[in-house]
Amino acid sequence: MSENYAATVDARVLPIPQKHPTIFRAFDELAVGETMLLVNDHDPKPLYYTFAAERTGEFEWRYLESGPEVWQVSIRRVAAAAGQHAPSEGHSCGGHHEHHEHHAHQHAHAGSPTQILKDEHTLILQALDGLERKLAALEAGAAPDRTYFEKAVKFIRTFADECHHGKEEDLLFKTMVDRGFPLQGGPIAVMLSDHEAGRAYIREMAEASAAVGQDPAAAGKIVRSGRAYIQMLRPHIDKENMILYAMADNLLSPQDQTKLGEAFERFETEKIGADVHEEMMALQAELKVGA
Repeated sequence: MSENYAATVDARVLPIPQKHPTIFRAFDELAVGETMLLVNDHDPKPLYYTFAAERTGEFEWRYLESGPEVWQVSIRRVAAAAGQHAPSEGHSCGGHHEHHEHHAHQHAHAGSPTQILKDEHTLILQALDGLERKLAALEAGAAPDRTYFEKAVKFIRTFADECHHGKEEDLLFKTMVDRGFPLQGGPIAVMLSDHEAGRAYIREMAEASAAVGQDPAAAGKIVRSGRAYIQMLRPHIDKENMILYAMADNLLSPQDQTKLGEAFERFETEKIGADVHEEMMALQAELKVGA
């Protein structure tokens, strides 16, 4: 099927620091209803997460070709920006963010491994906000919405834990330890402990959600486990964003960061599987509404 594209970006020929800035600049120049074509040599799922976090509700993402050597994605602007966006600014791996003024608004973006994880944090926090509103309604006497809480469990287990925490535990943390960062008695040990606590809370919420309609105490159990998870994960994310990721960026060399970014892509493809991120983004869109 042929389509007229307002812009085409072949990311295969761009240096790594220029990839995201070029793609976002092309998208931001689209009028509502216009479409751009992205061509890449690997599945651009991390880029999709960045779009979902930073251009929420503005785009439609459609795969035209899915490898194994070439990926083509149609990215259509479906809504105007809520505010002016600065062009997505890349920086060398392990370096610092450079802020550039654009329409009196400053913002920086990057495609480094830690920035990818931060973008995923944004999506997770949006889902937690919706979950919290749903828990508040349940506490106020609303009937338990079993379907909503089962979807919340699925999103958290698949996106927040298997995908996001998987990249942290299997790749980022191990790389940091290989470069001399302590595994025990430091920030990584705290983060790993939080991950395990979160899994326990979600197991409880999953069991309580499955018991809705059978166990009169199910609603109370959902509220307790859900609130415990949220109260643990929000400060956990703050500590990673503000402390641990900064340590990682200072510790890891540009070569480490490049290899880690490539490992993230392989992880998504080989361990998570094709099209799972699209399903998760659809769930996230439902969950963050919290209604």
